[in-house]
Amino acid sequence: MKDYSQKFKNINKKIVLHPIKDREELGNFLFYMHCVYEHLFNGLVGAPIHEKLQNGAKVAAEYPNTKFYVADFNILASNNDDDNITFIKCDVCQKLPFPDDEFDYIFCRDKFHFFEKDNFYYYSSEILRILKPGGWLEFGYLLNHDINNGPATKLMTDAWHLWFKSHNVVKDFMENFEKYLQKTGKVESILHQLVKGPIGGINDFGEFTREIAICYMKSTKDYLAPFMNISTEVFDSLASIAESEMRAKDCDMSIQLKRIIARKKIPSFKEN
Repeated sequence: MKDYSQKFKNINKKIVLHPIKDREELGNFLFYMHCVYEHLFNGLVGAPIHEKLQNGAKVAAEYPNTKFYVADFNILASNNDDDNITFIKCDVCQKLPFPDDEFDYIFCRDKFHFFEKDNFYYYSSEILRILKPGGWLEFGYLLNHDINNGPATKLMTDAWHLWFKSHNVVKDFMENFEKYLQKTGKVESILHQLVKGPIGGINDFGEFTREIAICYMKSTKDYLAPFMNISTEVFDSLASIAESEMRAKDCDMSIQLKRIIARKKIPSFKEN
């Protein structure tokens, strides 16, 4: 595992507090979550595709021989200096701008929170369409928060989940995504990995996740305060109490991440 001791020190200097509706700051938050995923899963790629990536593949740095394609609603490509990365701005709720059976590996993380349930089913079918037979897909997402001794934090986290549910982003759907993949009949070798990490505590990583949680919580005020039917002043007070709970020495909170990996079936002779 990589040494994160320096990365997780001085975290107060690294996280800038801004409304999450700011696209650039949302990108900053997702970058910090990227670090959390890498640490807890002991690496970035879970699918058994390292050798192919090193030798050369087509997927949507560490793999200079591989061509990477990044497709999303909004792409900041101006900072890209890598010749093997292509950024494509598109509406990922529509048909993806790639031909059938195009990619060896498709990686998708935390996209559940950007789609309504029905739209995500369509997005998933598009991913399976552009994945090569025998190719691998990998989904990662935040599954749950465990909050045992923070009533204010739990109140705000529950409101966050209810806000997503009100936008037809259903937690049960996320938890049953493996069943959906099985029902398609297009994938095999489905496996999942669950990991758990602390929020707060005495080590640098726990402090790092705590600061991310506090930053995200405060940045949701424009959305959650009216949704909870409270004033911004009451929201600020509640957020301050939640922050104190997360900074307490006996803080007993954690996050749970899930990773699903599956291989697209290679059609048999009879199926052809």
